[in-house]
Parts: sequence; C-alpha cells; structure tokens
Amino acid sequence: MNHVVAVAGPPGGGKTSLVQGLVARLGDACAIHMDSYERMTREPIGSVARWAERGADFDELEVPLLGEHLRRLKGGEPVVEPAGGTTIAPRKYVVFETQFGRAHRATGPLIDLLIWVDTPLDVALARRLKALCAEALREDRDGAARERLAWLDGYLANYLAIVRRLLLVQSARVRPQADVVVDGGVEIEDMVRLALGQIVQRLP
Repeated sequence: MNHVVAVAGPPGGGKTSLVQGLVARLGDACAIHMDSYERMTREPIGSVARWAERGADFDELEVPLLGEHLRRLKGGEPVVEPAGGTTIAPRKYVVFETQFGRAHRATGPLIDLLIWVDTPLDVALARRLKALCAEALREDRDGAARERLAWLDGYLANYLAIVRRLLLVQSARVRPQADVVVDGGVEIEDMVRLALGQIVQRLP
C-alpha cells in the first residue's frame, strides 16, 4: 500500500505550494487535489450559508469519486481526475490537498499523515487577494478590470458574511487531528523542508 500524506489549511495558506514542493522533493510521489472534485465553491452563497446554519457537516458536501480515487491510488491503481481528465499514476507517496483532513468520512480514514499549514487568516486572505489582483492586471481586454473589481467586491462580501466563519470551523475541526503543524508564514522552502523531514521519519 502507498502512503497518503494529506495537506490541509485555509485558502491562501500555502497548501498548493507545499504539495508541489513535496511531490518534487519526494520523487516517488503524485498529487491529488480535492479542488478537482468538490462542488461547494460553485454553489450560490445562500446554499453555503444554509449548510453552515445546519452545522457545516463536511460529509454533506458532494465530492464525487474522491474517496474512491484516493483509495485506488493508495492501493496502486491509476485514476483519471475529473476536472481536466489527467491520469494520475500511483506512487509510494500520494500527496493529498484537502480542506477537511481526517474530519471527512470518505477520505479521512485513508490518510496516513496529516499536515496542517498554520497560516493566520489575515495573511491567507492577503495572499489570495494578491493573486487575484495579479490575475486582473494580466487581463488586457476592454472592461476586464471593472469586471474583476466587481467580482472581488462580491468575494469580500461573501468572506465577511460566511467564509471567515467557515474557516474558523475548519481550523477547529481539522487542525487538532494533524500529525504535523507547519508555520504557513515562513518561506515555502522552509515549509517543504520541515514537512519532508517528518514524512521521511514517520513514513519511511
């Protein structure tokens, strides 16, 4: 059986960069991302708010095929991720980017090592906004800047209304079950080095 190394943390916290760095440094590793499977971010904010009011049960959210694909990779079988149709070949280390860690019935039991990226929410939000601004500045078609600002205004309104509260729920449920906590405020090379040492030590 292959080892599943999960990486969790808030959006903008550095999860994706850490996953990429670990795959590159581990060598015999592949990556699978919950974002390629989840559907919550496509739902109207009203639906997300009603889900939060019901208690924000992670198992209510649809992530079709994710548990099955993670299980197959762990067992040595390739999978085709649904977002882009890319084939993921199994490797000794399956690095899994997730929002829910072990607090998710379909995928949690498959995790051998859970890494929590501990990034303050203000830093994570600033990183997210910086990335969005950089994307907007790259746009060159007429009206693109105004459209992007309008979208950003809605994003921040939703963040204040519900998203920040959900991120606090995520931290309260996922972080305590982590095997390793890395400081998301340091350089990515330092995060990778710390996480890599723990992986090699715990999952040789």
